[in-house]
Amino acid sequence: MKAKTKAVLISALLFPGLGHFVLKRAMRACLFIVPTLLAIGVLLRTTLALADQLVAEIQSGALPLDIPLIMERISAAGGDDTSTNVASLVIVVCWLGSILDAWWLERGK
Repeated sequence: MKAKTKAVLISALLFPGLGHFVLKRAMRACLFIVPTLLAIGVLLRTTLALADQLVAEIQSGALPLDIPLIMERISAAGGDDTSTNVASLVIVVCWLGSILDAWWLERGK
């Protein structure tokens, strides 16, 4: 299998930017890996903050331990704020960009 094919598949299937290591382009890989990791951190922070809030409400008795009510509360929490939308967009752009960049780098070789 060609290095280009490996790089594209690794970037597409595992994590954005990892395929650049196959092409020996570590600095370029960091251009995709670092923003993706930061965006994942934002999404995790938002998700864990909501989970912590829900657990506190359940423990205090303000929210009964009823699945439909908890799901309704999650929907009402509005997890689609600007930071989560931007973080999701960064992940998608980095993922597609790393695939296209890995393909483009080895196109002429």
